[in-house]
Amino acid sequence: MSKSAMKYMVRAWNKELKKPEWMMGNKKHRRACARDFAATSIELDSDIINQDVADDRLNEELLDWNE
Repeated sequence: MSKSAMKYMVRAWNKELKKPEWMMGNKKHRRACARDFAATSIELDSDIINQDVADDRLNEELLDWNE
């Protein structure tokens, strides 16, 4: 069974939020934020077919935040 785009984005956000610069030490809080952020990311771009695409889209999105 194939994963949904939402699951891929949640996983991408979980991996991103584990980085120290996000200061998300609490696992419950990090996962809740990852779900919220992924839902917003999916609204912008929902044609995610695998984890690599989700990771790339998240990196592009985060680069846009810095501009």
